[in-house]
Amino acid sequence: MGSITAHFQTETTLHALAQEALLAAMEAGWADPKKIGQAASRAALLRNSALESISDRLSLTPDQLEISGEVGLGYFLALAGFLSEEKKLFFGAGDRSGVMATVRSHRGESEELSLDRFGKLNIPESSLSANSVFSFQLVNGETGAINHLPESVPDDLLIAVDASAAGARVKLPNSWGSAIFDSRAWCGPAGLAIIAINRTAQWKNPLPHISSVRRTYGTYSLPLLLASAVALENFTPNDTQLRKWNEQIRIGITKELPETLIAGDLNQSLPHLISFIFKGANGEEILRTLAQRNIAVDSGSACTAMNLQPSHVLAAMGLPTDGNIRITLHEETTQTQVDELITALVDAVQSQLQR
Repeated sequence: MGSITAHFQTETTLHALAQEALLAAMEAGWADPKKIGQAASRAALLRNSALESISDRLSLTPDQLEISGEVGLGYFLALAGFLSEEKKLFFGAGDRSGVMATVRSHRGESEELSLDRFGKLNIPESSLSANSVFSFQLVNGETGAINHLPESVPDDLLIAVDASAAGARVKLPNSWGSAIFDSRAWCGPAGLAIIAINRTAQWKNPLPHISSVRRTYGTYSLPLLLASAVALENFTPNDTQLRKWNEQIRIGITKELPETLIAGDLNQSLPHLISFIFKGANGEEILRTLAQRNIAVDSGSACTAMNLQPSHVLAAMGLPTDGNIRITLHEETTQTQVDELITALVDAVQSQLQR
């Protein structure tokens, strides 16, 4: 089998135009837009233009945005800004580790909402009490499952939305209070988080701060912001084609390996994400076997993949965590690569099971 130039890992390739913008910005060495001077003024104009572009494509307003150089910090800011000991915190069993860390630090009452067999949140309307905070994951980054809020929620319910996997593909719910986006969701650069704050009167900076005017530290790389804006401006995913490939992979794998479990329903999930569970197989070994054939996939938990920790999402869904392989389809994925992936994955699993 020849070398596969694309990959099936969650890491996205930086959009070509965004890469050009990033290199140009790094070469120019943009000045600090908060300072005085010609270079700083030009940098401020570029920053404001980027913020306007991003906010427009995310159906937000520039004044709602805060930029951070660390996505993990963004999870904390979006959620913890609403928390106090008096407020009950609702969170999902499939929330990212960055959110879970904030949940563990909450000193007030908290309640975990379970996941159903397809990875969607079970949200009984009666459970969302008034004067509470809800950590709401718009899309699960592991299964692609899309969540929806109940038709009616308490008016004073503060909803902190994790939109890091949804990106520009799924709109925020009408009653959102804050939101966190990851630039990588639209083929932008890593190292940039977009935090949106809607319920400004109820949100307070949870970090030690000097100025009451600035909501966050606002420490980030301007070149990364410019590249992110360019990437989002040119983000036009062919979701129809991606969904067809997704379906083709699901059918091809389950035809040869009928015991395979799939986390998430095709028609209720993002089109580019698939999570398989091969019963009796070892996910890490499958990953390494595919790597020998120049095919890159993911295994373990999506938010702790660096150490291949078992998926807490699958566990919350009542599914096995062994033998898990996660596949991400990209715009540059080809039909040939999809065919080769199916063949290689079936071979790798069958080889293990026949031992």
